[in-house]
Order: sequence, then structure tokens, then C-alpha cells
Amino acid sequence: MEGSASAPAAKKRGVSKKVIAIVVVAVLVVAAIGAAVLVLGNQGKSEAADNWLEKGFNLEIFYNSGNSERQTACELIKQGLESLNPGKIKITVTPLEWSNYLEYRKTGKMAAMFLGWAPDYADPDDYLQPFYLSGGTYASMIGYNNETLDGLITAAASELNETERAAMYAGISEDMYNECIYLWTSQANNFAVQRDWVNGYYYNPMYSNLYYYALSKTASATQPDTFRYASSSGNAESFDPAVDYETVGGELLQNVYETLVWYNGSSGSDLVPLLASEVPTIENGGISADGKTYTFNLRSGVTFSDGTAMTAEDVKYSFDRGLMLNDPHGPFWMYGQVLIPDYYNYGMATYTDAGVMQPEITQAMCDAAIWMVDSDTVQFNLTQAYPAFLSALAFNAGSIVSKAYVEANGGQTKAGYTFMSTHMMGTGPFKLGTVQTDAYYNLDRNDNYWREPAALAHVIISQVPETNSRLLQLENGDVDAAYIPRAQKTSVEAMAGVVLHTGSPSFNVDFLGLNQKLNLTGSNPDLTNVPTDFFADKNVRLAFAHAFNYGTFINSTMQGTSMQPNGAIPKGMFGYDANVPIYEYDLELAKEYLKAAKVSKGTSSATVMDDLSAAIVRLWD
Repeated sequence: MEGSASAPAAKKRGVSKKVIAIVVVAVLVVAAIGAAVLVLGNQGKSEAADNWLEKGFNLEIFYNSGNSERQTACELIKQGLESLNPGKIKITVTPLEWSNYLEYRKTGKMAAMFLGWAPDYADPDDYLQPFYLSGGTYASMIGYNNETLDGLITAAASELNETERAAMYAGISEDMYNECIYLWTSQANNFAVQRDWVNGYYYNPMYSNLYYYALSKTASATQPDTFRYASSSGNAESFDPAVDYETVGGELLQNVYETLVWYNGSSGSDLVPLLASEVPTIENGGISADGKTYTFNLRSGVTFSDGTAMTAEDVKYSFDRGLMLNDPHGPFWMYGQVLIPDYYNYGMATYTDAGVMQPEITQAMCDAAIWMVDSDTVQFNLTQAYPAFLSALAFNAGSIVSKAYVEANGGQTKAGYTFMSTHMMGTGPFKLGTVQTDAYYNLDRNDNYWREPAALAHVIISQVPETNSRLLQLENGDVDAAYIPRAQKTSVEAMAGVVLHTGSPSFNVDFLGLNQKLNLTGSNPDLTNVPTDFFADKNVRLAFAHAFNYGTFINSTMQGTSMQPNGAIPKGMFGYDANVPIYEYDLELAKEYLKAAKVSKGTSSATVMDDLSAAIVRLWD
């Protein structure tokens, strides 16, 4: 078997004992010389470098393959950091396929990760809870805990007085700037590219551009009833609204499932009833005076795509199963935090060997939180006032699934959740068609839809990893729309028959997350040799913050279609404070911070050969 046979003895290969002895002596001589060089080279150097600037380090950072903007962002932070101490600081930029990228993110294997955040709902709490609250989706991934900030975030989320609430967010924003937990690199404008035969497009900052119910094609277009979209790459994390928390799956969810309330056209704040018959308010009796009870009357005549009627039982079941699963990497925190007392004390459900669910959040707890008043009415009982609750219900996680369909396919068991990760049954204008992993998703029109049927009969979402291939398909009219990086803005503008939609501010922000609790299991020390708590030192984080060239990223990579944010809360959203400063690109300041970051005793980021090489250089100099 290859690689298993022992090497033949030296004598049989014609090598004499004398030669072997000479080699051994030579090795010993080299070792002796090396030791002498180390001693001489270190004369006058009383001790090893005690800071990360002089000591240097290796670090691997990641981006999701096919995303050239994040690739460029990684290259920019690499350039900035390596210039602080050339030859001693080494940054490796590595692409990962989307599903692998998500897995690395979840398991803490990423030292630093570039990601984007599209809003779940239009409220500052949607940005603070995931990123800064201990136990939040991203805070837990990077090991960040701050009990003082936890208290401030929780208090602001439940404050009903808008003036008081705005002042609270101003103070929190200042604290976040001082902590430097994330590098907020860009707040983008809308950027969508389509052929000119596409009709009905509008931009809403709260959900994906790909809301196919609004779209149609002119009769003269090729295949006027079929919409073809060329995405970059990446598979959905899950088709289950209780689990999926990323954009690929989200684009499918918003077209197949529906929520109780939805956004009115292009407005990011004005809600209209969807599966509910009206939006509850204090004035119409749907919201209690203390802001803790929300009652929804359901729209009549709504069916799932299999023709079965939707009732309040489906609504309650949809929220119960998400709360009981309690996936820490999923979206249900936005409901659990105000529906379940002491929500963050509960972990994710486990399963017996037979696959039976054992939830920490029990059915009884869900029954106290959500009442099915009758077949057409459901009531949510909050643990505290939460002004953002209605907006949160408009997010994909609030999608209503068919209880009968889920129960017929495993229900709340391991098998049931596994089944729903690849199947869908919603009330939306489309239903899931054929799927080919790493290749395409197909959506077909739902002929049982309760509103006017969609103009499009079919949607084909193809994965086309190469940017040039997507550009060519778009120019040739082989697709109706495509994901095109902003760096290609000039190329798109020169294409005949292609329309670029841009200029409308979004609430999407890009960031670099710095992991304070690294999982280095199985990592390659040649790529990453920092300690697990490397980013727990604020000086290290500040060095990274000032080593990133924000101007180049925004003006060149993003082609001027974005701005540099001053924190998590985007400009234009309630709670934004323009007085909070931004991090400046300043390599000298980055050096000062990295020099102030002390190396713990016993930490080694260099090999013997590194030390030997450095000593030789010192002697040569």
C-alpha cells in the first residue's frame, strides 16, 4: 500500500557508514554554529519582544468565495497589517464556499471574518442584540461578553418614550465605539442590475431585491413567464424559517412563505397586514396600553400551496417550534427575548437516540407566551414592552408554516427538522420547485395563492461563481438579472439594454468580526499562531481598526456606492448618532496600538528557525 513500506537499509542503497557519520557530524556542526549565532545575535537583547508589533504573528482570515468585495476587503487589511512590520506579520487570505464559511463562523474557527448584515427589522435592537449582547448570535461566535452593555441594551429595547430611547442609544453607540469589538467598514446604497425588459422593480431596505411577486417581463422578452437570475455562489443554510439566518435562504423564504405583517412597497417602516387582517395598534385594541400584549385577527380564505387552509393553529405552531428548537445561531432570539422569561438562560433543544426532541424551552412556556384565542385569532404575551415587535414579525423567521405538513413529515423530531431543512410549504406566491445543490434553485408559481397570482410562472436561480461569466450572461440577455460586484459598476453602465438601480440608502452594513475566543483545534500554525484570546486585547482590535484603508474600500471597491459607518446602527435608522466618530486609516496609530498590546509570557509565535534567521540578520546588520 502506498506510503506504508519501510525505506530499505542504508547499506543496501550503497551508502557507507562513513558517509552517514560525515552527515551526522555535519548536522551537529550546523547545530553548534546555529546555537553560537543565536547567542551572539541575541547579545544586547535582554529578552524576547514583549509586544505583538515587534514579535509579529501569523493570522488566517476568510471570505466567502465568489464575493470579490469581501476578498478585496481582506486584501486591504492584509496590506495594512503586514506593512506595520514587514516579514514578521503574515496575513493569509482564504476563500471558503458559503456553507463551509457558515460552519467556520459557527464553530469559532475564524480569527477574523468579513460579513455583511442586512436588517431583520427596522430598529437599533436588531443590530445591538446580535452583535453586542452577551449570548447574541454574533457576540457568542466571537466570545464577547459585557454585562454593563447588556443592561443598557435591554433597557433601551423596552423603552416606550422615543426621546429617552434615542438618548440611550446615543450613549450605547459611544460605548461601542470605545470597545472596538467590530470594524464597521461600509454602509451600502442599493445596487441591483437587471435587463430593461424587467418591470415592477422597487427597492425596500428591509428585504432582498429578489421579491419576485412584484416583477414581470415585457411580452417581447425571451420566455416572458420565466425569470432567470445569476447568483454568485452558495447554498442555502436551510429552507426552514426557524433555522435559516442568511441571505441565500432568505431570498427563497420571502417568496414561498408569508408573515402576519409586511412592508408597504418601498417603505422600511410602514407596515401593512399580510396574513393578518389588520395591523394591531393601541387605537384599534390590538396592542395593550402597556405594550405587552399583541392580538392578531387572521385574514380569511388563505391557503397553503397544497390547498389546505391556514388557521391560528398554524400561526401558534410556527412560533412554538422555533422557540422550542432555540437554535443559538438562528433568528428566533428576536422573539424569544420578549416571549420567554430569562430567555438567554436556555440552550438549544437536544434529541434522544431515537430522535425525540428534548427542548429546554417547553411547550408549557410557549403556551403561556402565545395563545390561540380561536381559529382566526392569536395573541402574543410579551414579558416586557418591545416597540420593535411588529417589525420583528415581518422578518422571515415569522413565516407561517403548515402544521399538518410538518407533522406529517416528522413533526418536532430530529427527522422532522431535517426534512424541513430541504422542503417548504407556505402561503406565498411561489412554491419550491427542483433544487440542485451547487447549481440552481427553481421556484414555481403557487396556483392556490390567495391574492392575484404572480405574473411569473417560474423563477430559476443559478449559481455562477465567476463574475465575468455573470457579466457575459447579463450582456447577452441569457439572464434577466445578476449579482454583479460594485467594482464592475462602469462595465454595467456601458451595457446596452441593462438597467442599474442604485442611489437609495440601505441599512446593510459590512463588518470585520474579531474573535476573542478562538477555536484553534486543527489549525495550521504556519497560518495562524496567535493565542486563543489574541483579540481580547483592545489594543489589538484598535490596531486592526486603524490598519484598514476605508477610503480605498469605499471609493474603489464599492465605487462610491457606500459610506463608512460609525458603528452598528446605520445612518437613517432611528437611534443613529452622527456625533460618534469613525475609525481613521492611520498606520502609525495602528503601530502604537499593536506595540501597546502585550504578549503573555509563554506565548510563542516563532519557530527555532525563525529565531535563527533573525539572529543571523542581526549579526549581518
